[in-house]
Amino acid sequence: MDEEMDILKEVGMIAAAHGSIALSQILKTKIELSVPTTTIISGNSMRGRINLHKIGVAVSSRIATGMSGKVIFLLDEKNAYRLNDLSYRIQMDESMPMSLRTELGMSLIKEIGSMVSSAYVTAIGMMFDAVILLDPPSLVSGTIEDVLNVTVFSSLSSAQEEVLLIDAEFCDSVHHLDGSFYLVLTADAAGEIRNVCRQRYHFD
Repeated sequence: MDEEMDILKEVGMIAAAHGSIALSQILKTKIELSVPTTTIISGNSMRGRINLHKIGVAVSSRIATGMSGKVIFLLDEKNAYRLNDLSYRIQMDESMPMSLRTELGMSLIKEIGSMVSSAYVTAIGMMFDAVILLDPPSLVSGTIEDVLNVTVFSSLSSAQEEVLLIDAEFCDSVHHLDGSFYLVLTADAAGEIRNVCRQRYHFD
């Protein structure tokens, strides 16, 4: 398991490099995206380490080809606002009605969440010689508990099923924000990754 985690962490760093370039182009400022921690936890453990009462927003995409599962990019309310502040489109016209600025902000989060998710599954595909594509993303907002119920827990066959949790950090010269990225795989898909790790990287 330690060797497999090392591979998944390496994939996360590759995805971060791709995501940093794309984010910088979208936001027109240099963005550093890092993945400080990667861990596998059960559905029950997730509930214990996350403040479920906060307000949050998530971008959820089903994996369409290459393996079975779902990817979710989650921000709490504070970090969602910080991400909006990074957008030149929001800052360009302060006279813009708040409702429109909010709508554009949600659109931006959906775009960025989709891009980060695509970068990660593309990195997995590069490592395992698979073409992994995502369905169009959906945006879910509400309390963190409601968001996770819809996006993560509903996909688990049991509370003990494991989820790959990746903490993501975005930084420019002024801002710093944190998000979470979840890879929810079916048991078959998780088994496929383990088999490839054993065969290609000679794990026992």
